[in-house]
Amino acid sequence: MHLFLKNILFEDKYLIIFNKPYGIAVHGGSGINYGVIEIFRKIRQELKFLELVHRIDKETSGILMLAKKRSILKKMHENLRNKLIYKEYLALLHGRWSEKNTTVNLPLLKKKNDHQKKKVCVHKNGKPSTTCFKIFQYFHNTTLMSVIPITGRTHQIRVHAAQFGHPVVFDQKYGNIKKEKKIIHKKNGRLLLHAYKIFFYHPLSNKKIFITAKLDEQFKKLLKIFSKKNIFNNF
Repeated sequence: MHLFLKNILFEDKYLIIFNKPYGIAVHGGSGINYGVIEIFRKIRQELKFLELVHRIDKETSGILMLAKKRSILKKMHENLRNKLIYKEYLALLHGRWSEKNTTVNLPLLKKKNDHQKKKVCVHKNGKPSTTCFKIFQYFHNTTLMSVIPITGRTHQIRVHAAQFGHPVVFDQKYGNIKKEKKIIHKKNGRLLLHAYKIFFYHPLSNKKIFITAKLDEQFKKLLKIFSKKNIFNNF
């Protein structure tokens, strides 16, 4: 509970902006008893209304927004649809990303596999999806990227990166699990994807809001390892 309050980056009468730790779902369901929204409702019982403005993956860390009023939630959803909310992620990808591939436009479709688990794939019948990738720094056989999702599809960044042969490091759904298995066990790997920045105009005051979320210690530790050692040689 203390961690949740400590990780609040911004709060007023209308919004909470939170630096979500990796490994915690944003809401309960599908075998998960509780998530961020359920925890916040418990520790902030004085709030009559509290809903997620958007979602990020359980495995992804970083900025998550919650609305304290229905009118604010509606306005924020409208701003998301109209692409008036700027979101930026940091991701460590396998391989050396080519500067030619900066914008990915590939339609994405949700499907269920043989085990009835949801997975997203590139498909001509999918929803239009656009992601912008910008090189931040090259490491050994990996590239640290600034990633801006223009659309907000499920697993969009992860699928678009993997489709170009550069999956997010430690992505157990869209990466190469067999290649990473030993490293994950040794380094206690986590998906190296973090919702890093957000910029928007406050839905009531129209004031500029610019928030950054610090990387957690494990993410920073893993980045140091990748910058010094070629642990994914011949990936």
